[in-house]
Amino acid sequence: MLTVWQDTAVISYAEALDLLLTRIAVLPARTVGLAGASGAVTASAIAARLSVPGFANAAMDGYALHAEASRAASAAAPVELAVSGLIAAGTPAPRVQAQEVWEILTGAPVPDGLDAVVPLERVTRRDGRDGTGPRILISEPLRSGQNIRQAGEDFARGEIVVTRGTRLGPHHVMGLAACGVDELPVVRAPRVAVLTTGNELRAQGTDLAPGQIRDANGPYLRSLLPQLGAELTTVTTATDSAAHLREQLEALATGADLVLTTGGVSAGRLDLLPAVVRELGGEVLLHKVAIRPGKPLLHARLPGGVLLFGLPGNPLAVAVCMRFFVIPALRALQGLAAEVPLPAFTTDAVRRRGALRFFAKAVLATDATGQRRVRILPGQESFRIAPLLSANCWAIVPEGDGDIPAGGLLETLPLYPDL
Repeated sequence: MLTVWQDTAVISYAEALDLLLTRIAVLPARTVGLAGASGAVTASAIAARLSVPGFANAAMDGYALHAEASRAASAAAPVELAVSGLIAAGTPAPRVQAQEVWEILTGAPVPDGLDAVVPLERVTRRDGRDGTGPRILISEPLRSGQNIRQAGEDFARGEIVVTRGTRLGPHHVMGLAACGVDELPVVRAPRVAVLTTGNELRAQGTDLAPGQIRDANGPYLRSLLPQLGAELTTVTTATDSAAHLREQLEALATGADLVLTTGGVSAGRLDLLPAVVRELGGEVLLHKVAIRPGKPLLHARLPGGVLLFGLPGNPLAVAVCMRFFVIPALRALQGLAAEVPLPAFTTDAVRRRGALRFFAKAVLATDATGQRRVRILPGQESFRIAPLLSANCWAIVPEGDGDIPAGGLLETLPLYPDL
């Protein structure tokens, strides 16, 4: 039986996050081709199917030889050697004798019996006369293995290339492609539906009547969620009507893992979401968290196990609840590790908010001594978007009384996780 927090129960941030994350399981895996894997999260460790390089090859254009043949070389007494032929990239290595020298191009296989490559610019080449082939003069000794990329030097066959729970980027795709991985298991992307609520909201491109405002939360969530690995199923709006809200929630929950709503969760006459969730048979797991902004946050489980986050309507409350609740939930659904905040010294004294944990728009920088410094920006009200455009992090001001002095430590998180 899930614990149900009543609407009047305000719990701490730590309690709320624990309640949320302990009830989330990683989504099922699916197999995708490598070309479509960027942005997905690995469902298991991925091993190299090929060694990289797959064979010893030349690191540069030059001449392949047995290093012992150059042992006596010096500037005063260069060693002269005959060139037997050319080895190009993409061709098999010829069978050679240990005393032979072969011109070789970058990436071409180094034949067995030859163990060093001298760069083109480090030799003097003499074209053959009287029907003899070209010859080179080497004025310094080589060591065995010099300028050769050895087989398996980058990746050995069977070596783990990418660990489980890694969000794949183009660099991972490069490594996996080189190692012969054509397809791999990844965690299915969380399917997310978005519902912004409020009679006052109008979509972009429509005229505003007196008392109406643009919907900023819908475009924000539409922009952010795909970058977090989510698959957006719907982004729509609802009026402040219980019937309309109920109809929209029933429709959105079909085919979604998670439903996000904005507005309708506070204590006003038209804050209808908690009652509508219960009418639908959902369980309200928490409502109201001791944070600022975002205190009215609601989290519930709808019939069928669909997660619901009811975010307050103010834009900064939406941003905070996304960063500190929804993003951890999405990461858990995808099997990603929890983020670790970065500590930083404050540039100024910071006032704490008693029992509330405060998430402040801030700027993080490194000073001349290499220390991280965080500066909390003015304009922390939950309706103010402008300061967020200058911020690069959230400063986490813990619960408690009294100021944190200048030079005190605060934890910080970037505005968004490493995407």
